[in-house]
Amino acid sequence: MASAPLTLAAAAAVLLGGPLLGLSVPAAVLLAAAASGLLHAFWLFRLALGGSSRLSLAALGSGLTAASACAALPMAAPYAAPAAGLLLVAGLLSLPGVTAGPAAALRRALDGICVALWKFLTLLVLVLDLHGAPRPAVFVTCLLATLGITIGVVSGVRAPFPRGSALTAGAGVALVVLAVAIVPLLPAEPARHDAWLLSAGGLLVFGSVLVWAGACRSVDTREATLRVTDGTLIGDPLLVGPVLAGAGAVLYALVSRGRIGTPAMVIGAAAVLAVVLREAVEALKSRKFSGELAAARSAFTTIIGGSSDVILILEKDLTVRWQSPAAARQFGLSDQEVLGREFVRLVHAEDVAAVRRSFTGSSTPVRTRICDGFGVWRHVEYTVSDLRDDPAVGGVVIHLRDAAERLAFERSARVDPLTGLPNRGALLRALERGGGFLVTVGLHGFAGVNDLHGPDIGDALLVEVAARIRAAVAPDDVAARVDGDEFAVYTLVDKVHAYTLATRLLGELAEPYPVPGTVLQLSAGIGLAPVGGGPEDTLRRADLALRRAKRTGRGRVEWHDEAAEEAYVRRATLEQHLPLAVERGELDLAYQPVYDLVEGHPIGVEALLRWRHPRLGTIPPREVLAVAEELGLSASIHDWVMARAARQLSLWQHEGYRLWISVNVGFDDFTDPTFPGRLSTALDAHQIDPHDFVIELAERELGTDVERVAEPLATVRAIGVRTALDRFGTGSTSLAHLRRLPTDLLKVDRALFTAPPAPGGQVAPIIDVVVDLGRRLGVTVVAHGLEAGEHLELVRRAGCRYGQGHYYGQPAPAERVEAALVRQRTW
Repeated sequence: MASAPLTLAAAAAVLLGGPLLGLSVPAAVLLAAAASGLLHAFWLFRLALGGSSRLSLAALGSGLTAASACAALPMAAPYAAPAAGLLLVAGLLSLPGVTAGPAAALRRALDGICVALWKFLTLLVLVLDLHGAPRPAVFVTCLLATLGITIGVVSGVRAPFPRGSALTAGAGVALVVLAVAIVPLLPAEPARHDAWLLSAGGLLVFGSVLVWAGACRSVDTREATLRVTDGTLIGDPLLVGPVLAGAGAVLYALVSRGRIGTPAMVIGAAAVLAVVLREAVEALKSRKFSGELAAARSAFTTIIGGSSDVILILEKDLTVRWQSPAAARQFGLSDQEVLGREFVRLVHAEDVAAVRRSFTGSSTPVRTRICDGFGVWRHVEYTVSDLRDDPAVGGVVIHLRDAAERLAFERSARVDPLTGLPNRGALLRALERGGGFLVTVGLHGFAGVNDLHGPDIGDALLVEVAARIRAAVAPDDVAARVDGDEFAVYTLVDKVHAYTLATRLLGELAEPYPVPGTVLQLSAGIGLAPVGGGPEDTLRRADLALRRAKRTGRGRVEWHDEAAEEAYVRRATLEQHLPLAVERGELDLAYQPVYDLVEGHPIGVEALLRWRHPRLGTIPPREVLAVAEELGLSASIHDWVMARAARQLSLWQHEGYRLWISVNVGFDDFTDPTFPGRLSTALDAHQIDPHDFVIELAERELGTDVERVAEPLATVRAIGVRTALDRFGTGSTSLAHLRRLPTDLLKVDRALFTAPPAPGGQVAPIIDVVVDLGRRLGVTVVAHGLEAGEHLELVRRAGCRYGQGHYYGQPAPAERVEAALVRQRTW
């Protein structure tokens, strides 16, 4: 586009400065006009290669090429001029934005032909026929020029959407056609010949620039073409004016001269035929459009008639202009009762203010009550579309539907169907007010009632519980059934009165429940939490308090506690993540050596489970095993520990370290009949001598039922695996029980050797007794928990040869233990 002004300036310079440089006027015209036309034709062809509107751009380029030929070779103008005009008009009519498709292009061409023929008829009668019949060349040239110029102007003026590009291209086509029409009519006189030729060249230069500019803008437009109806010829002044002018010219010629020539009669007949053809095409189009409109109206009527929604169209003053047939079917409202009345007169008086506000631009659904044709107030819901500024509507459109079923559903959605109390959703909405306290109630023993007496008795029991809760609370309190046998009360009283309400509920719910055939007894647990931080968060905190109340016993009231919540969240997190901890590689073993206290070197290693949780850090083994037991994972965890410990021991023994290794096993898993087989599998997989593997049991887990563990201990020892009683001295196992326990090692808890020495400097007698008893029973005693030098000296003086503890180092990864073993070997 920026090259167009440069081309215009260069051509003008050639036209005006050529004669000054010795060029003749025809030569200057030839150089400027032909170069400009061909250059813009080249640009149009190149633009056509871009892929959009190829045919129209190619036609325009070909037309400019033919026009350039007229300027370069005036003797070829009679042949090249019609081709140039035809190609330019065809390209113009197919440009985007000039017409809306082939049918519109045909109608636009007919419009131009009609106007052009009547204009040419006027020119022919009033000008050309005055001096006799015009020469054929003049006749044909003027006719073609009139057609080309008129179609170009009409196409630009009647373009269906923003006309800048269409007007530019149309004006360019008109100028180029006028230029090529001048060339065949050049006068013989040299002065006039040069002036006419100069004019033709200037028109061709300006026209080619405008054609190029309009074509570029048309191709670049991104706006959608509007679908328009052209209308009849009588209704368009642009079309009917030339018709009236031509008819007037013919009438004038007949009156003044008494006749018109044969060419005028032929052109007049062609003009009349063109008008008839144009009106026929428009009639066919109008009939098709009317058919489409009738079909659309029929479809609209069918859809509206079958819709359950009522559609109202209101005037700008909100009086009802039209209502759909559904109004009579849904609400019994006839047109006589509604049309012409203000819409708010149909509305309940209490809802009028809200309805008037709904017309201020809100598009959200509005609920109100209207009086139906039977005098009954009906709940409805409607939306408003304000189309008062739309000329096609000029009013407000209301879509209205019956809301009775929706209201009933919402009410049922907020009420528990069994007890009639508000449900969880209704409670959460009530908690949005904030303030006060939430009391959660859980029943003890309800599951047993269902199991023993059936669900019907259970449902009757829940109904009675709900009735007692409703009777115990204040009218302003919200009592709800949260889920199953859990209830809740939202109260706005202070903390003291909330606790009083909780204790009153405990008393009411502990009273006997007479049901058909028996009397049942229940108890409850209650949790209390202040309301705040969002409804769901409040309910969660109150539920945590209820869980703690139910865990601590029957008939308990517990307040929400932050520390308890943290512990619960931690436990829940561990329960969630432990099943996949092995797959994620989060489980590991730490190792703590057991030393020979006389020779000072390690003789064994205890493997200790570690869970490296990515968010909670290192989880102690006791906590891991407690969660594993609850989830039923303790067997798989112990299997993993035994396999990993056996593999590590195998690596150490292959490197020449003579050690044994011990692992801790829970009491329930140890007494499982499958445990010996799983243990043997782990040892066989890594070719471990069973004597080098030790299974440790914590004394506190044995209790007083020593006989229960005696047989599993004997079975494990029969495999060749040694056993150890860990933390001896912290449980209830007496020294006499050691005779009946087939164990190989006794790990004495530090509580037995940290007591101050007896008077006279003697060692505390209990460690002496244990060491002496172990020697008598053939049990190796290991002092567990050595943390200071005095501990080491104390157990040595008591005769204990083996020990472990932080004095020798914290439990560490295998690599650190191996480094310590290497240093020990180099000594």
